[in-house]
Amino acid sequence: MTVEGWLKKYLDVYCTHLAKTTLEGYKRYINKHIIPILGNIKLCDLKPIHIQNFYNKEREQGYSEKTILQEHRILHRAFKKAVGDGLMSRNPCDAVDAPSPEDYKHNIYTEEEFALLLDKLQGHRMEAIILIAGMCGLRRGELLGLTWEDIDLDRGIIKIRRNVVPTSEGNITKNPKTSKSAREIAIPSAIIPRLKQLRGIGKLYTKLDGTDYHPGSVSRDFKKFLDENGLRHIRLHDLRHFNATMMLKHGVTEREAQERLGHSNSQMTKKYQHILKEMDKESAEKLNSIYENKNKFGVKNGVKA
Repeated sequence: MTVEGWLKKYLDVYCTHLAKTTLEGYKRYINKHIIPILGNIKLCDLKPIHIQNFYNKEREQGYSEKTILQEHRILHRAFKKAVGDGLMSRNPCDAVDAPSPEDYKHNIYTEEEFALLLDKLQGHRMEAIILIAGMCGLRRGELLGLTWEDIDLDRGIIKIRRNVVPTSEGNITKNPKTSKSAREIAIPSAIIPRLKQLRGIGKLYTKLDGTDYHPGSVSRDFKKFLDENGLRHIRLHDLRHFNATMMLKHGVTEREAQERLGHSNSQMTKKYQHILKEMDKESAEKLNSIYENKNKFGVKNGVKA
């Protein structure tokens, strides 16, 4: 049996329990990345050097370490099952170092930049979802699943009950990402009057004919808006990061932030403390110019020249 034959059997036999979106991701990696390079090799002849060579070729093609790590995980799981079924004597992935993606470099708006974004957004169709993304920290899929009926502006509560994800057959609406992601959170009181002005019926952001956007299209719409208004580029998801860091900056506890963000564990929330330290260091570095430029103003050794 070849690697291609086994991977297809692995998908058919061992991956039937996976969520539709996860299974589609597996198939995409296997069919578009793995099989073209490793597919013709016999399973019993596959060596760690073949896998390492595959990773090297992926890097040459410009794929990120994160992508290669996903491929490594799929191969490791598939070959582990092959070992269990007696088709391989050992898992060749065990002898290959797993790729180590670099941490995502934060790209978070300052409070001033977010205020400018909101100013530019007034009256725009995206205003409601961007306001909620930045002030309440919802994920993109949660925003697209949100209806005005989920937002109780009298009680000041948002109920997060749905998550919209793209598939090859169109969007599907699922339960939120984890059990912690299904939640009710309080709305900052300052934005309630504006949300009352924007309130409509049904989902917060749809096409003009009422049909749903592909989530990727919403991200592209946001990028287009930033470009057209001369605003610094961030991802739509970075508004969730903005919300998390601002909560911690202004004294919300990690536990409270975790509950509001729908994180399944505290480690996911703790990373924002690290981002805050990085932002503080960057702020300090920006102040260097005040000291470094003192000679420009004719001051030397405390005496004005």
